[in-house]
Amino acid sequence: MDEGKYQQGWLAVGLPPAPVLAVTGIVTFFLYLSWQMDEFEEQLRHRTQAGFWVLMVLGLLALGVLAQHVLFDGEGRVAVPAAWRGQPEGGSGTSPWGVAALVALLLVLVSHRLSLLLNLAIGA
Repeated sequence: MDEGKYQQGWLAVGLPPAPVLAVTGIVTFFLYLSWQMDEFEEQLRHRTQAGFWVLMVLGLLALGVLAQHVLFDGEGRVAVPAAWRGQPEGGSGTSPWGVAALVALLLVLVSHRLSLLLNLAIGA
């Protein structure tokens, strides 16, 4: 028998043609790239949420410091403007534009909170 022919085994087959290797390499590269993009999107989502909470806490702290500065005088008493102490009975003392701005701000904050809650519910 001719045993030399059977002793070569898989080495006799050789490499696939160059176009097959190129297509396999390209497909493998794109699969790897899509996996990396999924990981990147997950990290980006996590970091964005962490940054949002940091900014929320910093905003609340700034609001607290501002309220402390505005509402209390140097001796720790509640600061009441002189116009409020001697105000006549008929007037309310607030500007309608100020009330409208406050209502608009509250509506914007509520809409952003609702969209955040919806995004968290959908993403979870």
